Amino acid sequence: MSEKKIHILIVDDLPETRENVRKLLQFEPEFEVIGQAGSGEQAIEMAQELSPDIILMDINMPGVDGIGASQTISELVPHSQIIIMSVQSDADYLRRAMLAGARDFLTKPFSGDELINAIRRVHAKRPAVAATKPGRGGSKAVDPGDNGQPPDEGKLIAVFSPKGGSGCTTISVNLAVSLANQGYRTLLIDGSLQFGDVAVMLNLKTITTLVDVVERINELDADFISSVVQVHNSGLHVLLAPPRPEMADVVTEEHMKTLLEMLRDLYNFVIIDTSSALNDVALTILDTSDRILLITQQNLPSLKNISRFFDLSNSLAYSPQKVWMIVNRATSKQGISVKDIENTLKRPVMVTIPSNDLVCNAAANEGIPVVSGPGQKQPVGLALLQLAERLGQEGRNTPVTDPVADDKKGLFGWLFGRPEAGG
Repeated sequence: MSEKKIHILIVDDLPETRENVRKLLQFEPEFEVIGQAGSGEQAIEMAQELSPDIILMDINMPGVDGIGASQTISELVPHSQIIIMSVQSDADYLRRAMLAGARDFLTKPFSGDELINAIRRVHAKRPAVAATKPGRGGSKAVDPGDNGQPPDEGKLIAVFSPKGGSGCTTISVNLAVSLANQGYRTLLIDGSLQFGDVAVMLNLKTITTLVDVVERINELDADFISSVVQVHNSGLHVLLAPPRPEMADVVTEEHMKTLLEMLRDLYNFVIIDTSSALNDVALTILDTSDRILLITQQNLPSLKNISRFFDLSNSLAYSPQKVWMIVNRATSKQGISVKDIENTLKRPVMVTIPSNDLVCNAAANEGIPVVSGPGQKQPVGLALLQLAERLGQEGRNTPVTDPVADDKKGLFGWLFGRPEAGG
């Protein structure tokens, strides 16, 4: 099993283009070009005959074009991963290619490094969903690293705050990237459907989104999910929010529940970045999730809303283990102390994430997560990594710390009007 070559099929109606691509690959010892096709029809035949690992597919060809050939090959030879090549680079082309089953997109002319890196990237993520049993419905992802067995049922983690601007997206993005870096099969969903920022914070193009899932909600399987998620360079899979605010209404609570339950079978962790508005979709996400990371800050407006959410969670019969309170932008220099927060709300603070706006803002502006850039060695980066490690180590039935039993109320407690009984 050592040094197995990556078998490649080149598809382009121009012989000189096929030859140029072959020459770009000839000096890479792990690559082997096993065939060349000059049309979409020939590509379909050769893909079935040769079962290549990677297909480099031109999009514009007479007869069956690259989109049509990719769609057919994705159904007949799901093992083969397709990289589309085109002089067109607009979003519509990208979206059509991804929905047809392409895993990456190269804009002509491309360099040898761009081509080689794309092949390596696509091949490296191939086990994510590609190695599935063929057929519709009920197919599960298989990771060869797990001896061909599907992963255990995954955990759904909702990151939520009832107060906007609390840093949910920063925590969601860094948590998801950290889990992916630890080797967990992880999907991040931008559940802030109107004004999601995940694409910006990960420097991803909005090609396919939740809207594409909704359009085929009755056809969900591993192969389709693979066609609509985008893959970050950390290996994290990402499902983005709709491209325009008015399209958020297309996603209903029934769609979200169906999708989340299906994703349990495909991923170890599904992280959902939620909006602060408790609409039907947000409540469905919270209800379905195994864990809610409840984000607060050390100020009265945030904590008043957190208190109200705990009242709501009690009425919804959420167990204490389900909700983890996390203090973001924590500081000892100002604001209400973490100990006072615990004593008054009768809930433990599971993690504190130190304040460092300089590092976090720079990461957001550059589209590089804190845990992937220079900030990973800073206290804020280490705290985010610690949160990911803690979730990664959690068993499905791991108990959490008992709620704080201190009965002190004082002025802070009076402001919140919490009952004396613990949560």
